[in-house]
Amino acid sequence: MIKIPRREHEKIVVGGNLNALLYSYTNDVPLVINKMLLPHRFELFQSSNALELWNKLFFVLSASGLNLVGERARMIRIRENEINITTLGARALKLGFQKLIIFDDKNVSGLPLPLKENDDFIVLDWMISRSCEKHIHNYLDTPDKFVNKVHFYPTDRVDGHHPTIKDMVAVSYLSEKQLNDFEYSDTYAKFKVIKMLKDLGIKGSKSGASNYALKVEVEKREIKRAKMDLYGDTDRFKFKYKALTTDTTPPRATSKINKLLQVGV
Repeated sequence: MIKIPRREHEKIVVGGNLNALLYSYTNDVPLVINKMLLPHRFELFQSSNALELWNKLFFVLSASGLNLVGERARMIRIRENEINITTLGARALKLGFQKLIIFDDKNVSGLPLPLKENDDFIVLDWMISRSCEKHIHNYLDTPDKFVNKVHFYPTDRVDGHHPTIKDMVAVSYLSEKQLNDFEYSDTYAKFKVIKMLKDLGIKGSKSGASNYALKVEVEKREIKRAKMDLYGDTDRFKFKYKALTTDTTPPRATSKINKLLQVGV
């Protein structure tokens, strides 16, 4: 039987979201990505594109050796002070630790029982403008959690760059109960977006002096957990829920983040 060597670390970050990568980068702590949780294309971090920052961090952490398994982890089991990682291709890796800094619990077993299960989800309803006149809007927001934001973007359905032909994505923040309620479905999201467009005076595509009816079609719905289940900290586990900001980050870490935002990779 082949004995798998165990690599020792004082601390290890567990998570694949932007906050986990930022923490690993700013604190020089090794990272294990349990699930790739990339920001959506319109998410921002300090007025910068969060997806671009995630990609930069993934590259820098990999190049520096802090990204221990890249995107290869499939299952993580924790026993006492040891992580057993099963990777793509059924290979195994053992890591010893004194403390785990956990940002996401997906595909991780061996954690304490949660104090409360997460019931919050981020929902992205991607929509196609089948008949919509040209307009100047790039972003709309509402006070409601259902269709809280609408981002307009140059369509990906037509080759080349067409800034005036815009499709859209509606962002909602829903509970599990609402996800199973038809009144919060992608169909109702479409109806709400169409009403918002009409309230702005936007009509369907023009044909001569006339307009066709305004028509929007749902392409797909993406559902993401807003955060992991709620856990209590222990001697071995520290659970992180709040996003890193310049207000909560030490000056040295803030300087590292700003420097990374300013350079290309």
